[in-house]
Order: sequence, then structure tokens, then C-alpha cells
Amino acid sequence: MVRQGHASLASRVYDQLRADLLHARLRPGEELSENQQAQRLGVSRTPVREAIQRLVREGLVHVLPQRGTRVSLLAMARIGEALFIREAVECQVVRRLLTQPRTAEDWRLLEACITEQARAVREGDVEATMAADARFHATLLERCGLAGVWPVVAQARDLHQRVRAIAVPELRSGRQAVADHRAIVKALRSGDADRAAAEVARHLARNIDLARRIASKHPDYFEDDPDADRHL
Repeated sequence: MVRQGHASLASRVYDQLRADLLHARLRPGEELSENQQAQRLGVSRTPVREAIQRLVREGLVHVLPQRGTRVSLLAMARIGEALFIREAVECQVVRRLLTQPRTAEDWRLLEACITEQARAVREGDVEATMAADARFHATLLERCGLAGVWPVVAQARDLHQRVRAIAVPELRSGRQAVADHRAIVKALRSGDADRAAAEVARHLARNIDLARRIASKHPDYFEDDPDADRHL
């Protein structure tokens, strides 16, 4: 029972730290002290150390010899790769959706995601904004029978999630995302597969501009990369 309790605590600490990283509450390059995080979360250093080890394996945290542990910097190359994967998958998703019978439930679920996202944007709730955004894309996969593909898309989203977490409040990018989602649904409702795929591609490409703008505002958040423009 003790071991189970420890495992549960370690998982909760990991989930909290991972969420803090992906939502940019812990900023790129920021020092990640075991002692400080243990105190903040009200736990011992052991579950924090275990959580950090998992996050290192995921590439979200970096251990620097003689310099301690820090939140990993953003990398244009990885952002570009993530968006390449997403476009390849999600453009085909909307095409596939239009080869299948569509129901009122499809539109109801997608519109509900957009409504929730728009509400969260109005209220300035960044975390809820991003959660509704994720539900919209996950719902597209579910409605065309590809829910099992979501972990692949979600992993790719994580690679540029931190950029979006910074951009939503600083660049007010949430409204544009809502407008993009509405344009995708409008194209789907019209039955135009080429237009729907183009709207998805346009929507995903906006993340490239967001990454560049955030890099301009916060160059210290990014790895030095002389070939950055080639990646995006």
C-alpha cells in the first residue's frame, strides 16, 4: 500500500509539473529546483525528482552539468516537425470525414467545442481556451472513426503547446483560432473537402507565425538555431 501511495503521489506531481510546463507557467530556460518545487507542491523531494526524470526523458526539462536543471528551451526545428505531422494527419482527417455519412451530432459536438473555446477566450481563461481547442481537434478524429490516432496528434501538439500558451495571452491569438475552427466547420458543412483541408492547413500554419513572433519578443526562450527559418 505504501508503494501504491508513493506511485500515486509521484504521478500527481508529474502531472502537475507537466501541466505547468505545457501551459508555460514554468517558462523556457527557467531553473527547476527540486527543493523549490517540493515546497511549492507540498511534497518531499523524492516524487519531484522522479517527475523531473520523466520530464527529462520527454525533452521538456534539461539537466545541465554544473548548472542544474532547467526548463528546456523551445526549438524551431521541433516545432516545424510537429506542424508537419499535424498537417499530414489532420488534412486527411477532414477529407475522410467527408467520405462518411454526416449527422447532426457531428455538427453539435464540433460547435459545442467552438462555443466553449469562444467563452474561454472572452473570459481570458488560457487553460480552458487551450483545452477546448484540443477537444475540437480530438472531436474531428473521433467523428471520422480515428480516435486511436489522437495520441499521435496530441504528442505533436505538445511540441508547440508552450508557444501557444505564451501566444494566447500575449498575442491574443485565441480569437483567431476560434475563427479558424468556424471556417473549418463551415467548409465541412458545405461538403468541400479541398476547402476544408485548406482551412486546416491555414489554421496550423498560423503556429509558425506565432513561433516567430514569440521568438522575436522572447529570444531567450529559444535555442540558438542559425537555420531556424529553414525549419518553418
